[in-house]
Amino acid sequence: MTLFRLFAAVLTLLAAPALAAHAPDPDAHLMHDYALSMPKAKAYDAAYLALVTAAKSDKGLQADVAAASSERAPTIADTIAKMDRHPRVYAFFQKQGLSKNEAALLPLILMNACAAVQYPAVLKSMGDMISQPQVDFCRANMAALKTLHFFNGGG
Repeated sequence: MTLFRLFAAVLTLLAAPALAAHAPDPDAHLMHDYALSMPKAKAYDAAYLALVTAAKSDKGLQADVAAASSERAPTIADTIAKMDRHPRVYAFFQKQGLSKNEAALLPLILMNACAAVQYPAVLKSMGDMISQPQVDFCRANMAALKTLHFFNGGG
């Protein structure tokens, strides 16, 4: 598996709760109520790039990323808990000032909210996890978001 595919798998598997058949999650408010900002998105991108770069020369870190990506996380709480089980991965996000919740959920929130820009039915079907201000943020910042490596799956 190439390094790029490994990191794409991490982002996809972290997104498992958001992509699964939607069932009520007691922690949905953590996603719904999060206020998106470009400084946080840029901090996430800096952490992502640092993680990708470090993993290129660190087989142990690559293994940790692979382990995190292979873990099943059916709930938001399970997704956040991955940060506790993979502290080497979380350290890159923490260094950029991101909480465990932000490290685990920011890409999911952006993915869902930005999908709702193109497909408004997403907002209706996942309204407990996506807010209109998040969708508005994506609409207003789409060009800037597309320059972020993690947003485009680049490494």
